[in-house]
Amino acid sequence: MKIEDMIDLESRIKLKKEIEESGGNEVFFKGILDDKRVVSEVVPIARGNNYSVPAFLKRMKKNEIIIHNHPSGYLYPSDSDIEVATRFGNEKDGGFYIINNKVNNVYVVMEAFSKENKKINVLPYFEKEGLIAQKFKEFEFRKEQNDMVKHIQEGLNKEQKIIVEAGTGTGKTLAYLIPSIEWALENEKKVVISTNTINLQEQLINKDIPMIRKIMNKKFNYILVKGRGNYLCNRKYYNVSSGSVIKPDNISEEQKIQIKKLINWGKITQTGDKSELSFEPSYDIWEYFQSESDTCYSGCPHREECFFFKARDEKKNADILIANHHIFFSDLAIRKEIGFNTDFSILPEYGLVVFDEAHNVEKVARDYFSYEVSKYSFVKSMNKIYNLKKGKIIKEKLLENREDKYKLNSHLEILWKYLQKIELENKNKVEKILLNEFIEKHKNLFSVGEVFFKRIIEVFSKGQNGNLSIRIKKGDVIENNFLKMLEEEKQDFILEFNTYLNMVKRLLSLISDAEDKEGKISEFVNYTNRLQNFLDNFNFINEFDDEEFIYWIEVNEKKNNSKLVATPLKVDTELSENLYENLKQIIFTSATIAIVNNFKYFKESIGLKEGTYDKIIDSPFDYDKQMKVYIPEGISAPNDRNFLDDVQNLLEKLILKSKGRMFVLFTSYRALNYIYYSIRKELEGNGIEVFIQGMYPRTKLVELYKKSKHPVLFGTDSFWEGVDVKGDKLSSVVIVKLPFKVPNDPITEAIIEKYEEQGKNSFLEYQIPESIIKFKQGIGRLIRSKEDKGVVIILDNRVITKRYGKYFLKSIPTKNIVKKVLKK
Repeated sequence: MKIEDMIDLESRIKLKKEIEESGGNEVFFKGILDDKRVVSEVVPIARGNNYSVPAFLKRMKKNEIIIHNHPSGYLYPSDSDIEVATRFGNEKDGGFYIINNKVNNVYVVMEAFSKENKKINVLPYFEKEGLIAQKFKEFEFRKEQNDMVKHIQEGLNKEQKIIVEAGTGTGKTLAYLIPSIEWALENEKKVVISTNTINLQEQLINKDIPMIRKIMNKKFNYILVKGRGNYLCNRKYYNVSSGSVIKPDNISEEQKIQIKKLINWGKITQTGDKSELSFEPSYDIWEYFQSESDTCYSGCPHREECFFFKARDEKKNADILIANHHIFFSDLAIRKEIGFNTDFSILPEYGLVVFDEAHNVEKVARDYFSYEVSKYSFVKSMNKIYNLKKGKIIKEKLLENREDKYKLNSHLEILWKYLQKIELENKNKVEKILLNEFIEKHKNLFSVGEVFFKRIIEVFSKGQNGNLSIRIKKGDVIENNFLKMLEEEKQDFILEFNTYLNMVKRLLSLISDAEDKEGKISEFVNYTNRLQNFLDNFNFINEFDDEEFIYWIEVNEKKNNSKLVATPLKVDTELSENLYENLKQIIFTSATIAIVNNFKYFKESIGLKEGTYDKIIDSPFDYDKQMKVYIPEGISAPNDRNFLDDVQNLLEKLILKSKGRMFVLFTSYRALNYIYYSIRKELEGNGIEVFIQGMYPRTKLVELYKKSKHPVLFGTDSFWEGVDVKGDKLSSVVIVKLPFKVPNDPITEAIIEKYEEQGKNSFLEYQIPESIIKFKQGIGRLIRSKEDKGVVIILDNRVITKRYGKYFLKSIPTKNIVKKVLKK
């Protein structure tokens, strides 16, 4: 093959220059193909022939080309070349080229494999007399739904990333499910449907997808993907059942009952899925039973019967994977570390992902690309190794290796007992560390760690009982007096931590060759690895060095907890490098991702470049007939001291007049609690059933609301979206304040600063768009069907007194906006 047919001129010039600068030695390049399958861009990624293949391949994307020069000019592949080419081809459908130093000759070891995208046509399903109408007589043709289907179909056929805002009532789940499933089946790839709420997942699993199976009359498998922690670990189960892990005198009677029920359930369960249980085990107890990635090891004797791996095999056989955003980004965080195509991820390999409720993508992604350490996580990790409070800190306990004398309650003791019964070459040295060093150093580290985190609370809590977040900038490390007050305790903590981990390394080196049939050594190693990860994260956060991260300290004196956090300022680069560059087909959809009729803000927030396939589809609802919006006059401005009293007086009259049937949406717990406790008795005395967020889990609270005769619900953040109450049970939604982000929140504050540094107006370009998205979600709670009618009442007069209010008014779907009424 001619090299000019494989690599364009500009790339060949760059290849030659890089090879010359390396002194004519070996260099490995990443080659990126254009639409004509010619390398049009090259990036040097490794020099010399001593490289780690996993690390090397991790930097390569699907369908790219590894280009490697042979200084000798002899281009026939070596065994190492064949090994890398084969692995890259199998894992990522990549190619491998060998060139000479003059870059005028090429040997193609393997071409990149690119399967042709098979086009689909699902429009016949959605026609007035189409396939859905033939199967379901109640099907109602909706032009808006048909437009959405056509848009998604065209985007999939063109292999473009798709964005579509679809108003409430469009029927968007069917509109994206049928083309996505058809595309997956035609192209023999899997599709992931990622949602933000459990409610939508349940709707997909229990209603929509079973219905689509009947409509399409095609065989396909689907599964709800759950996190690993939802499954029973057989090895842990047998350890607990044998009585060798939990000490009975250290747990409550309720916890003993839970353990008994879990042991009985473990004998009969076929899936090991916690959702089978008729009760919710406490976290502290379930942790003794749950599957965990960092305590799993390849030699586990229960691997063949492992519930998690059985579930993973089911995922491999499924065509449609239903997950939530947290599962998806947890999986993506794994792929970031070990490569996009891997057998160790939560999700199997997929060719398409659909993000429903896509307005939450940025927030969830940011959480999963953050670093965090806390007093709680430190104490938990330490106690897993050895619990100082629950165990006697004496050598005799270890030496009394008798079952009837005590129950084991830590992995140090479990390890000790195991080492006593196996052949061990360095037994004396091991015993010396365990008896003379380990517990003492464990106690020392635990002590200085508690002192450090307690000191954070003392310095920063300022007498407040709730959560308090304090942002830390790099310059603050030198100038901040509060940080200086922590320096001594921090240095003691780091020093003691390193001393402890060095001792652990010495111990593990002595037992590294010991037999481990029961996995006791591996499990101990995994728990100590958690501490190493904790220290790595701790050091990263305390350097305050990466300008792409936001750093803050959070304290809660009431809960006696403090934590340090580093979170990325933006997720655009993370998503671009770890998702968009590896996956061509992605669909983003929501009812609230456009701002003033465009997706500019949304795309910038998640790093989507131009070239996406975009569309805004209005709701089929007649909002002008179904909804009225009232903006009362006479209420004080939100920053006025009389605002909450005005709200209280007006709300009480509104609720009594409407006989409940109302959602009242707040932006803070403080305001919610003030209003709730001020008017609850009066409302209940008049037959109104009052529900407040936190009274029960959200799902149960909504169920109780629906069953009540005259309900009113007071909610904050989580009730602005994902709650669906149809019919006359909900006739009004009250928005107490415009949902602006708290400006002194560390993330919000840092983003505002970044906008200002770039010469942008952070209020108009960040705070307003974020608030409008939430505002649209809140208004969207009211009208959920064509039969619904009701009113939205906005108690924040800034929508008419401030210039920016026009942006909020424009986002309201009805022209029926009545001002200067409902006087207090």
